[in-house]
Amino acid sequence: MRSQIALLGAVTLAAGAIGGPAFAAGNTNNQRKVVAHQVQSPGRSLGAASPTTTEHFIVTFKLRDQVGAESFVKTVSDPASPQHGKFLSPAQFTKRFAASKSDVDQAVAWLHSQGLQTGAVSPTRSYVQVSGSTAAVNKAFGTQMHKYSKSGRTFSAPAKAVTMPSSVAGVVGGVVGLDHSRILHTTNIRTNEAAAQQKSARTLSALGAKPNASSGASDACSSYYGQYHLPYAPKAAQPLKGIQPGSLCGYTPQQLRAARGMTAKNTGKGMTVGITLWCNDPRIEADTNTWAKSVGFQPLKKNQLTVVEPDGGFNRLYCDDQGSGGVNAEQALDAQSIHGAAPDAKIIYSAAAAPFDDALITSMHKLIDNNSVDSFSNSWGGGETNDPTTNDAYSAVFMQAAAQGISVLFSSGDYGDNTNGDQQTTAPSPDYPAANPWVTAVGGTSLATGNAKGSKVTFEQAWNTSRNLQQNDAWSGWQYRYGGGGGVSQYHAEPYYQKGVVPTRFTGVDPHRAYPDLAGAGDPYTGYLIGYHDGAAGNNFALEKIGGTSWSSPWTAGTLALVGKRVGFLNPAIYAKGHAGLTDVKGNVLNHGFEYKTSGTLATVGINSQQVQDQTLVSDKGYDSLTGFGVPSSTSAFVNALK
Repeated sequence: MRSQIALLGAVTLAAGAIGGPAFAAGNTNNQRKVVAHQVQSPGRSLGAASPTTTEHFIVTFKLRDQVGAESFVKTVSDPASPQHGKFLSPAQFTKRFAASKSDVDQAVAWLHSQGLQTGAVSPTRSYVQVSGSTAAVNKAFGTQMHKYSKSGRTFSAPAKAVTMPSSVAGVVGGVVGLDHSRILHTTNIRTNEAAAQQKSARTLSALGAKPNASSGASDACSSYYGQYHLPYAPKAAQPLKGIQPGSLCGYTPQQLRAARGMTAKNTGKGMTVGITLWCNDPRIEADTNTWAKSVGFQPLKKNQLTVVEPDGGFNRLYCDDQGSGGVNAEQALDAQSIHGAAPDAKIIYSAAAAPFDDALITSMHKLIDNNSVDSFSNSWGGGETNDPTTNDAYSAVFMQAAAQGISVLFSSGDYGDNTNGDQQTTAPSPDYPAANPWVTAVGGTSLATGNAKGSKVTFEQAWNTSRNLQQNDAWSGWQYRYGGGGGVSQYHAEPYYQKGVVPTRFTGVDPHRAYPDLAGAGDPYTGYLIGYHDGAAGNNFALEKIGGTSWSSPWTAGTLALVGKRVGFLNPAIYAKGHAGLTDVKGNVLNHGFEYKTSGTLATVGINSQQVQDQTLVSDKGYDSLTGFGVPSSTSAFVNALK
C-alpha cells in the first residue's frame, strides 16, 4: 500500500526567497565572488581539460531592481488588482528593472580583458553569450575545467567553484553553461503494446481504428475506452475486477477537443504560442500537415509555424538534422498538440543548440525579448540543482515573461516523485524547472472517452500507472510504470500564492514550492495520436500514440490561446477563489485499467494506481500532488475564468 510519509517533513537544502537565494558566502580573502558552483554530478574524472578546447556559456546579469520587479509581477498577475493585465513591453521592462548599460558594459569589458569573446548583449540586458579557450576560462574565473565520464557520456565541467572579482561581479547574476554534467531530457512516454502495424501506419484504418464498429472482442486498438477487449482475455490482476478493455489507438485532436467541450469558434486566431526544445527536424511542417490529413484535421496555413534557430547553429553532437537529436517525436507532439487545441493560432518554435541550461535559457529569451508569443510550453527538464546561478537565471527569465504577460508552462515530468514507486529505496526528488515558483507546472491525467466522437467522458483520474504481467497463469506483481510528475522543491521556498492554500502535507513542515499547479490528459495508454518520421518505422512517416506531460503542457498552452488575449502568470488565478474554472480530480482507488499483449505476454495496466504503490503522490479533494487544482475539463469555464 502507498504511504504518505510524504512530503519530506523538513527540507534540508537552504532555501531563500521565491526567486531563489543569492550566494550568501561568496567573498573570499582575495575579494572574489562565487558565480557558479563546481560540477554538480561529476562521475569519473578524466583529468584536466585540454587548455585549447573552446568553451561556450552565458554570463547573466542581475536585475537592477529585483524587489521592484517581483512586486510588479505580483501585482500585474493578481486578478483582484486594478493593475491586473497591464503588462510591460520588453523595452519598458528593461528601462524599469534591468541592469544599467554602463554596468553591463563594464562587465563585458572585463570579460574581453581576460581573453574571452562575447556576442551581443541580449536586448533586455539579461545575459551575454561568451566563448573562450579552457585556459582563458580557468584564468578568468579562478577555476579548473576537467573532463568527466558518466553513463557513457564524456563532458567538461569546473572542478572547483567559478569566481569573479567582487568589483565586477556586482552586476553579474552568474555563469551558466560551464557544467555539462546536467543534461536535460524530454518528457514524453510511449507504451510498448504489441502493435507492430502501428510502427508504419499512415492512416487511422491502418492502426486498426474502426470508430463505428461494434464493441466486443478484438485485437484491434479501440477508438474509445471499452470499445474492445482482447479475445480470450482472463480477468485482470487484483484489485481490478473482471476483464479490462483493450488499449486505445490514441485520440485524434477532434476527439480531445470534443472531450474538452471546444467548439468551432475555439480556434486561437490572432494568438501565438511558443515552444522551446533543442535541435530541429526540418520536416516538422510537412509532417504536421501529413498528420492533419491522416486524421482529417485542419492543416497548417502558410507561415503558421515558424522555426527560430539558435545563434551559431546547432551542436552537432546532439543535433543531426533529420534525426533531430532524438527529439523529433517531442517536437511533433508539441506542435500537433498546440495545433489541435488552437488550430488558427500561430506557433513559434525556438530551438536551442543543445540540451543544456544555458542553451534553453537563451532559446526562451528569444521568445520573450522579442515579445513574439502570448504563451509558451516547455516539454523538458531535469533534476533540481542547488546551484543558485542556474536557478536564479531561470527565475529571472520567467519573471520577465510574467511582467510582459507571457504565460510559461512546463511539463511536470513523467515519473511521479522519481522514486519508481518505492520511496523506501529511493528518496523523492523534484523535476526542474517545473518546480520553479514562477512557472505553471502541468501534471497528467488518464482521460477515458466513452464514444467515438470523444464527447462522452467516462472518467478522468490522476495519471499514475502500474503494470502486472501474467506469466505461467500467475501475475508477477504490480510494478510502477510512469505518471505525472509532482512533489516539492528542495530549493525554492513556498511561494506567496500557495501560502494558506496548499496543505502542509504537500509543502512540507518547512514550506517549499509544491507542484504541479494544474493538469491535463497525459496518460500514454489513452494517448494522443501524432505523426512524424519515426526511427522505429525505418525513418518513414508514421502515426503513433504518445503521452506524457509533454502532451498535457502544450495542449494547455494551446487552450490558453482560446482566451483571445494574454493572461500572463497563471498561478495567482489558479490558487485564488474559483481556481481558474478548473475541475477537481480526486480519489486514489484503482478501479480502471487496460489489458494488452507485449511480446506474447498478457499485461494488465492499472490507472490511478497509488493503491498498489509506495510513493508520495496522491489525488485528493482540492489541491494534490498529482493534478494540482485540477483540469480544464470545461474549456468555456477555464477560458471565462481567465478572461
